[in-house]
Amino acid sequence: MKKLAAVMLILFGLMNGAASASWAYPFVVYDGGIYAVTTETLSRDLIGKPIGKVTRYSDQEGTYHGNFSNQYPKGTVYYEITGIGTERQIAVQADEKTYVRAVYQGPYAGGEEKSHTWWMYAAGAVVLAFAAVFVYYRRRNTHSV
Repeated sequence: MKKLAAVMLILFGLMNGAASASWAYPFVVYDGGIYAVTTETLSRDLIGKPIGKVTRYSDQEGTYHGNFSNQYPKGTVYYEITGIGTERQIAVQADEKTYVRAVYQGPYAGGEEKSHTWWMYAAGAVVLAFAAVFVYYRRRNTHSV
């Protein structure tokens, strides 16, 4: 029984995939790409139409989906920059009157909608179910003798 408990604790420890470190630099994720946020402000006349907004914020490392940011809160709006394609740069509304440039760095590794975390929880549930059935039948057979 003690071995089973130890195995279960190890499995639950392995299922926790969250990291607790901080990000290396401020960024936003737009349309599956990661954009490094610069300190360069943009004049209002360079700001084009809105193209998206932050759907999730976190200041802890991890893998997140959607238009994610480690710098700006949920709801922060992204804009195209006049004369520059969104595949190269976008503008981020830093506050009511300030827009900053964000430069494309490549595809965001966490941008895929396939989350592999669910299967770890499913495997843990299956292991727990087997362990419960094993313990139940073992106790039942021990008491019936």
